[in-house]
Amino acid sequence: EYGYFIQSNLRIMAIGQMLKFVPNIGTMFPSDMALADRLEVCTSQGFSGIEIAFPYTWSISEWEESLRLHPVSVTLINTPLGENREPGLAACHNKQDRFLAGIRKGVEYCKALRCSQLHIMAGNEPHFDGQRKVFLENMKKASELLKGEGIRGLIETISEGTIPGYYLNDVKKTLDLLEEIDSDCIFFQFDVFHLSMLGHSTEQILELFDCNRSKIKHVQVAQPPHRIEISSPGDIDYTAIFNHFLAHAYTDDHIGLEFKMSSYGDASLADDLLDFLKRF
Repeated sequence: EYGYFIQSNLRIMAIGQMLKFVPNIGTMFPSDMALADRLEVCTSQGFSGIEIAFPYTWSISEWEESLRLHPVSVTLINTPLGENREPGLAACHNKQDRFLAGIRKGVEYCKALRCSQLHIMAGNEPHFDGQRKVFLENMKKASELLKGEGIRGLIETISEGTIPGYYLNDVKKTLDLLEEIDSDCIFFQFDVFHLSMLGHSTEQILELFDCNRSKIKHVQVAQPPHRIEISSPGDIDYTAIFNHFLAHAYTDDHIGLEFKMSSYGDASLADDLLDFLKRF
């Protein structure tokens, strides 16, 4: 059912020789597809990097075996969900021990997967007095742990429609907090989809990129509002985005393709995406 689509889809991402596109293997593959099979498709198409939000579905031994069979670099993972499936714990009340346990688990997976970046999720607990202080204290503790392991931490603005009540739901707030954290191992995860969903135009997104270039170490893309392939019509002009990235030499860090195809079995849709990314 998925054969042609998946092969074509990853062939697209392997083509980019200047921009470093990496597929999100959590979103771009069917949920019932085995880890080793996902990695096999990546490597068979010449693709050298991936990202995945939650690698914890599989044990470290499963990852190690799959990566041994199909070597590929893992560029980014998230901290694990909370025990009640909270989307992170960095800004949650009286949960510092659980937060730090999640950081340690993330570090464990990063080391096993040889991944150098960990997205630290903030959570969506309702506002409480001192929440900003709790977040900053947690992030500084996380920074100390990550720095000792040579791992980069990332924080991301996430739109209200994606995770209602997420603590970092405003880009200015996120960047202000990043300044207060003041760590040389904590950076900004620049998600074009979320910025668009928060009302920023393509031009405003590029301005944000330019103004904060030194803070950005990973980019993610999808076409709003349905978070589908970036070659589809939508609010974001990805031709302008990618040409801008090329013009400003965003060629060392990665661009995560964090979207679902609007139709898994549509070969022409995969070819359209292939033709689009060939240009970059």
